[in-house]
Amino acid sequence: MRHLTDLLFTTHPHQRIRLVQSGLASLLMLACVLALHYMRLAGLTDGRWLWPWTAFSLIGLLVAFALIRFGWTLHLADPSMTMAQMLYAIACAAAGYMIAGSAHGAVPLILAVVLMFGMFGMSNGQVVFVGAYALVLFGAAMIVMSRVDPQHYPAEVEVAYFLLTAIVIGGVVVLASRLSAMRERLREQRRELQQALARIRELATHDELTGLLNRRRMQELLQEERERSLRAGHPWCVALIDVDHFKQVNDRLGHAAGDEVLRGLAHSGRGQTRKSDVLARWGGEEFVLLLKDAEMDAARAAVERWRQALAAQPLHAAATRVPVRFSAGVAQHAPGESVEQTLARADAALYQAKSRGRDQVVVAPLGTPPVEHAAQ
Repeated sequence: MRHLTDLLFTTHPHQRIRLVQSGLASLLMLACVLALHYMRLAGLTDGRWLWPWTAFSLIGLLVAFALIRFGWTLHLADPSMTMAQMLYAIACAAAGYMIAGSAHGAVPLILAVVLMFGMFGMSNGQVVFVGAYALVLFGAAMIVMSRVDPQHYPAEVEVAYFLLTAIVIGGVVVLASRLSAMRERLREQRRELQQALARIRELATHDELTGLLNRRRMQELLQEERERSLRAGHPWCVALIDVDHFKQVNDRLGHAAGDEVLRGLAHSGRGQTRKSDVLARWGGEEFVLLLKDAEMDAARAAVERWRQALAAQPLHAAATRVPVRFSAGVAQHAPGESVEQTLARADAALYQAKSRGRDQVVVAPLGTPPVEHAAQ
C-alpha cells in the first residue's frame, strides 16, 4: 500500500502536497458528477449532455494531476496549478448548471464547494479575480438558459438564483481575503522572527563594535582547528595582536575615536589576511588571528605584512589621521599541546614584543614554555 501511494504521489515532500491537493480536487469533482448522475436517475434532468460533461470535467482535472505528477509544471510560477484548476472547475460547474434542467438549483452548492476548496490559499488579487470570474460565468449561464429553456429556467427564478450565487461568492471572497491578510501578517511576523533570531545568533558569535568574531566563538574555532590538526596533521598558528599606546588615543581623542580606531584596525586586518584566516576581537584593544594551514615563517610574514601596511597608511578617527601601531606574538601549535598552551606561548611572545619597544612581531619557538609577566 505504501509503495502504491509513493508511486502515485511520489516521495518528494513538496510534490506530494501538490498532488494530494490536486487529487482532492478531482475527488470533489467526481462527487459532484455522481450527484448530477443521481439527479438523472431520479428524473430531475434529461441527461442529454451529462456524459460529455462528465468526461470534460474529470479528464481536465486528471490531466492537471498528471502534469503535476511528472514534474511538467515545476517551471511555472504556481507548480500546483491552483488557479488553472479553479478556473477549469468553475467553468465545469457553470456548464453543469446549464445541463441540470429542473435540478439546476443545486449546482451553486457545487460552486460553493469549489470556491471554498481553492480560494483560501490564494492572494487577495487572485481571490477577487476568481470571484468575479465565477459570477460572470454563472450570470451568463443563467441569462442564456432563461432564454433557451424558460420552462426549466424561468427568468424570475434565475434572478433569485443569481442574487443567492452573488451572496455566496461575495461571502467566500470576504472570508478568503481575510484569511489571505492573516497569512500575510503571519509571514511578516515569521520574517521578523527570523531576522531577530539571526541578530541574536550574530550577537552571540560576533563583536558588536568591530563585526569580528568574539572571544567565545574564536575559542570554539581554535578548538576545532586543534581537532582538525590531530586528524589530518595540518599545521596552524595563532597570533595575539595588541594596539600600542591605545590608552593615549582614548585620552587624547576620546573613546568614540578609540572605537573608530578599533573598527579601522578590524577592517585593515580583514583586507590584509587570507580568506581562510580568521580574525577575532579578543577583548579591549587585543585581537587574535587564526592562521590555518600555516607554519611559523608564513604566519609571521603574514602578520608582519599587516603591521607594515598599517604603518604605511594611518587610520582615520575623529576627522583626523591617527598613526596606529601594534605589537604581535605568534605561536605555532605544537602536537599534543592544548589550545590554552598555544595561546599562552603567543601571549608570552606578545609580552616580549611590548618589552622590546613595541611595533614589532615576535615569534614563540616551538616548545618554549609560557613566561609569567605583568599586565601592560
